[in-house]
Amino acid sequence: MNDAAHVWQVTLVAGLLAAAVGAPSIGNGFVADDQWVVANRSSLEHPASVGAVLKEPYWPASFGGVMWRPAVMTSWALDYRVSSSPHWFHAVNVLWAAIAAALFALLACDLAGTTVGLIAGLLFAIHPLHIEAVANVVGRAELMAAAGYAAALVWAIRAERQRLYLVGVALGAAFAIGSKEIAVTLPAAVFLVYAARGYSLPNAWRPAVAATLPILAYFVVHGFVGIRTFYGGGLAVGLEHLNVFQRTWAMVPLSLQWWRLFLFPAHLSADYSPGELTVSTGFTAWHVVGVLVWTGLGVVAWRTRRTIPLLAIGLAWLAITISPVANILMPSEFLIAERTLYLPSFGVLLALAGVAMLIQPPRLRAVLVTIAVIAGAARSITRIPAWHDDETHYQALRREAPRSYRTLWLEGNDEFAAGRWGSGERLLLLSIAFAPNLTGPRYDLARFYMHARLWQPAIRQLEMAVALDSAFVPGWQALDQARRSVGDTGRAVNPH
Repeated sequence: MNDAAHVWQVTLVAGLLAAAVGAPSIGNGFVADDQWVVANRSSLEHPASVGAVLKEPYWPASFGGVMWRPAVMTSWALDYRVSSSPHWFHAVNVLWAAIAAALFALLACDLAGTTVGLIAGLLFAIHPLHIEAVANVVGRAELMAAAGYAAALVWAIRAERQRLYLVGVALGAAFAIGSKEIAVTLPAAVFLVYAARGYSLPNAWRPAVAATLPILAYFVVHGFVGIRTFYGGGLAVGLEHLNVFQRTWAMVPLSLQWWRLFLFPAHLSADYSPGELTVSTGFTAWHVVGVLVWTGLGVVAWRTRRTIPLLAIGLAWLAITISPVANILMPSEFLIAERTLYLPSFGVLLALAGVAMLIQPPRLRAVLVTIAVIAGAARSITRIPAWHDDETHYQALRREAPRSYRTLWLEGNDEFAAGRWGSGERLLLLSIAFAPNLTGPRYDLARFYMHARLWQPAIRQLEMAVALDSAFVPGWQALDQARRSVGDTGRAVNPH
């Protein structure tokens, strides 16, 4: 059997395995962000025109109408033409997970041969870190962007021999950037794969330009469709008001969570926020550990660049692809989110596949890889029910991130709703302590105070809320009501 046949076998096996692992998620419903972005979205379910879908913001107008991802929005609009059932949407997610895994296996084969491609493809197909992207519908943005990204690089490698493949590079880049903004790093990745193949770097300029042009076009057109920003919100809670150097230093210890999730994903969580994680710009032991880990990896990768070149290639891939979600150069709403590590994880898994090739004899290597694949697939499958419905997702949050300000916020509201006001107040105050610059928990606590006619505590929370966000109209309206209730009509406010 020729080598081309082996390559296609590897890609098929990786794709089918990813589909098999993700298949149980087809039974999931719309959960968390799915509810706002996809479910009951009339502009997608009953669009006025194709153009209306292409111009539709990722987040609906009620959530600010921000971010533009036309490829993903079109995908969901097409889903609605078939069925409005969440099970259909999840089935399509599984299909995209299979396509992405197959393309990354193909890319790994192109970079380092079929054995490395098989190992990297299998590990990518079953990695538990990927479940958040597969098992909730909004994760499709990660899957589609990664698939376009990998396809563009596969074509880029072939373009070194035949320039016609540059068309494929441009199409892959357009699809990737139309799915998610992480594709801005694609031109840099083109140079990386050329270096990995041993090609002349000056020859990479053509595919790099082919990848760059549709990305530039996206940013130009973005301004004409009326979408205000490229991201969903401000910086993650805990990173507000920090400059780029402070954010970089704060992320050093937090980046250790990336490595834990890449290499030992036994504990997974739907939330990584203050309370569970500590944001610090000081000098702590975890800062030292973080610096040592990154420095050590860099030194090892450099010293083994000829004997284990995939270590250096994998680390460089990670640095390139994680930059848009690292909270350093670009803003992100989350300190860490598992689904945003989908694309960066390929670099780590490619490096692991390169290290695995050192294991002798080959039979021992096969046994160890098989054990890793079985363990990863089992963990992935057991993780899927956490995204089954809103209640199971909430219970997973309480189990996995009990001290996150988000969990405490939700629990506090539940306690108030159940009439347990003492514990509700305690939980919301704790949530505020972990996220003092967030308006939401303060506003909710103030509303409960107002319901109990505790006007002064309500006014204090509302004054802080509107001081944090002067555009928060519900906060101003509630503050106006609370002040009038205590006879303070002189300072009553009415922003509209």
